[in-house]
Amino acid sequence: MAIALTLGTLLAIAGLAVTSVQGFAVASGLSAVTPLAKALVTRHVGYAIPAVLFSLFSQSMVIFFFIGTGRLVKDETARYPEAERRLILKALADLKRRTSPPATLALLSAIGVFVLGGAVHTRALPSWTHLAASVVAIALHLWALVAEWRAFGENALLMADPRRAIDGLRGRDA
Repeated sequence: MAIALTLGTLLAIAGLAVTSVQGFAVASGLSAVTPLAKALVTRHVGYAIPAVLFSLFSQSMVIFFFIGTGRLVKDETARYPEAERRLILKALADLKRRTSPPATLALLSAIGVFVLGGAVHTRALPSWTHLAASVVAIALHLWALVAEWRAFGENALLMADPRRAIDGLRGRDA
């Protein structure tokens, strides 16, 4: 599942990047009100919709993944000694703390780029706002990718063998 979620984030980043590059063609073609300009906008929106959907799906699923796997680990370790359980719960909370903000901000940034694109298309906002939001969205998705990649590995260790994982945590904290 972690591989699929990572792939979804990579596809979202690729989609946002391709859509951004294609947006430059749109911006240059909009000065001329021609059928070509209309086709460029249609293609740009056609690229944007799947990119935003990949972002929404992958980032919301990352959040739910850590909630769900955290619940599984908590249930599995319910009978562990209190000291061990506290370390495991701390590790689970740390995973959520490190992944939820970037996933949430990446998700919201994709929505923001899409909404700003509509505002630019209707000429309610200047085009630079859409471009700036696109750059920020790609940066946030890259942050999310790095945070999620690291957390998926640690989460896999916790799920496979919580005691061994906390022994590693004890060694790291010492």
